[in-house]
Amino acid sequence: MSDESTGEHLSHALLRETASIQTTWLHSFLVVAEQGGFGAATMTLHLSQSRVSAHIAALEHALGAKLFERKSRPTTLTPAGELFRPYAEAALGHLRQGVEAVRNTIDLAVGRIVIGSYPSVSCSYLPSVLRVLTGHHPGVTATLMEGTAASLEAALVAGTVDAGFRPLLPATREAGLCTRPIWREPIVAVMRADHPLSAQRAVTVPDLLANPLIGNPSGTEEEGGGFDLRRVLGAEFARATIAYLTDQPATLVALVRSAFGIGLINTLALTTTSTDGLVTRPIESLTAYRDVALFWNQRRSRDQAVCAFLRAIDEADLPDGVVALRSTVCD
Repeated sequence: MSDESTGEHLSHALLRETASIQTTWLHSFLVVAEQGGFGAATMTLHLSQSRVSAHIAALEHALGAKLFERKSRPTTLTPAGELFRPYAEAALGHLRQGVEAVRNTIDLAVGRIVIGSYPSVSCSYLPSVLRVLTGHHPGVTATLMEGTAASLEAALVAGTVDAGFRPLLPATREAGLCTRPIWREPIVAVMRADHPLSAQRAVTVPDLLANPLIGNPSGTEEEGGGFDLRRVLGAEFARATIAYLTDQPATLVALVRSAFGIGLINTLALTTTSTDGLVTRPIESLTAYRDVALFWNQRRSRDQAVCAFLRAIDEADLPDGVVALRSTVCD
């Protein structure tokens, strides 16, 4: 076999091996390298540790080299890993730029947008936005992905969601997200009709502290858990008796109806379930409200589908009981 044919054979073999490398493997490799460990990377990647390990093992097999010193703490890159890292970053960067370039010029007649949301917005507001969007651009396909404030932020950063609704607080931790505040909605107290506080026109923070409380949503403070409670009570939150935290308004209402405590929840979430036999009261607190906004990645600001979605938001009818907030900010 001549040197030329041997080189051509090796070139084809290398091309096949390169083509077998998956972008998810590269992403996992870079996150493990950045986080200094497989376990730490799982939080960013939203994958199990076994799946992350499988990605790295597959990449190492494809490259024929060990990328990490697994016995060190934190996990460190081998010389081969250090050598490969900038190439992996460049490959994903170029691929991302290519995808964004195409999506920025895509014809809205065949456009697609992935929208992040959570149930109360999905029920009370999103249908109005989609009616406007599809009315102007009937060829646009919208896909819905629901989640928590934390998971929606991660999806926006990762690019799996094009634009997403979430409360302005807790604040996003990632730079490069654009924000359009949409409305402000009150947080109210929900109680049984036979509760002593139901005789009052409004309840105070001391009134609430004297009762067990049920909040929304669940999760840690970092994830936004108990946000409505924390928002209303402020510095007094540490003194509160928290009976339950739940993601589901229907569950909160059922717990209140069963006399487990007073519920604190935003009014929009409350419209998604029946409150028969219960009463709601405003809360005398300067922070008894939350602001809802749309977020999108700054890199997607010129994406035609995202721009069309933003215009649809300007035209769509807001839910009853909220106050409009209009502005656009890129962090």
